[in-house]
Amino acid sequence: MLVGATMKRRLRTLWEYCLLLAVFLLSGQPTVFPQKVTTKVKVYNEIFLTETGYAPLPENAIELEPEFTIRSDLFVSPLKLAVDREGNVFAASLANNALLQFSPSGEFKGQMGLNKNKRSDLKGPAGLSIVNEHLIVHEALRKRLDFMDLEGKQLRNRKIPEAEGFAVDEDGRIYLTPPVVNADSPLICVVSTDGTTAVFGRPLSFLHSLPMLNSRSLALDDHGNIYIAFRYFPIVRKYSTEGALIAEYRIESPIMEAKERYNLKAVGEGITDLSQRVTFKPLIIDIEASGDRLYLLSHIPRLEIVELDGTGNPGATYWMDSRDLYIANDLAMLEAAGTKTFYVARSNTPVPTIDVLKIKAQASSSLEADVQKWTTEINTYPNNSLAFINRGAARHQMGDHDGAILDFSKAIELDPSSALAFNNRGLSRVKLEDFVGAATDFSKAIELDPSVAAIYFNRGIAYIHGKNFLGAIEDFTMAAKLDGSYSIRAQEQIDYCKASLKKKYPLSRVRSTMRYQRAGGDLDLCYYSK
Repeated sequence: MLVGATMKRRLRTLWEYCLLLAVFLLSGQPTVFPQKVTTKVKVYNEIFLTETGYAPLPENAIELEPEFTIRSDLFVSPLKLAVDREGNVFAASLANNALLQFSPSGEFKGQMGLNKNKRSDLKGPAGLSIVNEHLIVHEALRKRLDFMDLEGKQLRNRKIPEAEGFAVDEDGRIYLTPPVVNADSPLICVVSTDGTTAVFGRPLSFLHSLPMLNSRSLALDDHGNIYIAFRYFPIVRKYSTEGALIAEYRIESPIMEAKERYNLKAVGEGITDLSQRVTFKPLIIDIEASGDRLYLLSHIPRLEIVELDGTGNPGATYWMDSRDLYIANDLAMLEAAGTKTFYVARSNTPVPTIDVLKIKAQASSSLEADVQKWTTEINTYPNNSLAFINRGAARHQMGDHDGAILDFSKAIELDPSSALAFNNRGLSRVKLEDFVGAATDFSKAIELDPSVAAIYFNRGIAYIHGKNFLGAIEDFTMAAKLDGSYSIRAQEQIDYCKASLKKKYPLSRVRSTMRYQRAGGDLDLCYYSK
């Protein structure tokens, strides 16, 4: 009897599905295409430590530096960007309906989209794109796209379904990311020039928070492929214009993996009331295509732009560190004469800006000059400890870590009270994977000057490599206490340490007390499991 009832329910479900499909086909509703995940690509293949922040970077990391920064009293975050072939910058702000234009050098050229009363005629500009020398503005509140020439003259507008983001190809087809409301919602909607639509793509499936957890950005490459990047997970999907899922790429960066673990933990809590659950951490803020390359915008604690080719293979990772946290919300780029220029809408409070970034000039020649300059200084004044520290710093940046250690050691011999020399020698020992020696140097530097947050942070990293996670947690906590700008970085590392402890010492389903051996004695930790 039970088997018969189950079979009847399955047959009824199958019949209802077939009937629904027939209704879709006969009524001219959007077409739904099948999909299959076929590809996994690893982007980060090696981790090394940087001197600023000690966040992981790949070997092919390329540092960016600001060429200039665009500011305006009309900027209200979040900003959306577009750049034409000449380098003119267009910025839209949903909060105050502003659409602004700037010259390639960042000078303000005027406000666009104004009516006869010199007020903005736009309602909620939520996205920009430039196609065929036309500026396309997504008016989210009016559910339409406005087509302008690059001087701001209105050409036409077109109604579209509700969408979070959009792209338009050179043939006029419109690609949208409609809101996800349930597990059957599509990821992509394509509107043809004749008005017919097709939908495809399945959302990430969770029991709650589907709209938030399926936040995503969209890009088109020169070959007509469609790319979807999920905001809260390191996942990029590639679709054909016919709706076939060609591949799924997983971006395996250490920072993204840590944030993903955090997000999955929040998802697993099962709390449907967003006000009662911690905020999810964003991984991929925006995706842009240039030629056959993709660029993924990431932020916190620093700016990172990850490059992929059309098959998901990794290229360079462009990055820029800053003293405070880097928070961004949109990316545009221009590639001309072999030079890449990145335009990033930075949303740090209180005033948002547009950072215009280029690849930082190679410093090898200047570093070699620095080494020579300080060598001359040492030959003249052989007891100048600062000269050895400065030469050691230049050698460290050139990758000559053995030579740097020799210089820092000589500086310590000349001035045993130099916390800077001990700290710097610890940095070079980290590069040579002498983590015990590095921790010893950092400890001596802290003894000499216990007020510097960076040294605690550095020792915390050395402790992590030595599996002393409890000592690392204490150091990261102290770094954040001494300098608030380290708070987010420190918490990321603390979360990693706690996760590593739980992995090393898995909890039973009952209360358990575990003892961890660490420098300075034993420490009892009591854990409670559900």
